[in-house]
Amino acid sequence: MMGLLSTIRGKKDKDGQALGAAQIGPIASKTKKLVIAELPKMLAEKPDLFTVIWLRSAQRSTSIKLAFGISLDENPENNEAFVAFSSTIQSFFHKLIVTYELDDELVVTSCEQLGARHVDFISRGFHSHFWDIFMVCMAETIDETLSSYMHDDEKRNEMIIAWQRVVNAIVHHMREGYSERRKQELGAKNGS
Repeated sequence: MMGLLSTIRGKKDKDGQALGAAQIGPIASKTKKLVIAELPKMLAEKPDLFTVIWLRSAQRSTSIKLAFGISLDENPENNEAFVAFSSTIQSFFHKLIVTYELDDELVVTSCEQLGARHVDFISRGFHSHFWDIFMVCMAETIDETLSSYMHDDEKRNEMIIAWQRVVNAIVHHMREGYSERRKQELGAKNGS
C-alpha cells in the first residue's frame, strides 16, 4: 500500500527516479484483462461498491465532507447528493474499464481531463490529497470484496495487485492533469 501511495505522490529514490514508476507506465495487457473480466463479478458481489468507497472516503476526511458542503456532525450517508455522486465515480470507472477497455491513450486523456477539471473545485476546498484517501478506501474495499468470493489466495493477490496498478495509473494521470492546469493558471496569473 505504501508503495502505491509513494508512487502517486511522486516520491523519488536517491537517484531521482520515481518510486514505483513501472506501475505508472502503460498498463500491462494481462493486468487489463484481469480487471476488465473482474469488474462485473465484483459489482455482482457488491453492487454498491463505489458507494461504499465514496462514503468511506468522507468518513476518513472532514475536508472531503466540508468540500461537499456536509457539516461535520452530518452523516454522509444521509446526504442524498453526496451519495448520488458515487454513481458518477462508478460511471467514470466503467467508461475506462469496460467502454475503453483500459486503452492507454484513452485512459490518459480521460484522466488528465478529469484531473484538470478538479482545479475548479479548489475554491470549495478540494485538495489533491483527497485522491490518496480515495485510493486507500478503494484498495480496502476491493480487497474485502474479492476476499468475500475469491478463495484462492494466489489468484486473489494477483487480482488485488492488478486493481492497484489500474487505480494507481488512473489517479496518477488525474494528478498530472490537475498539476498541469494549476501550473498554467498560476503562470497566466503571474504573467498578467
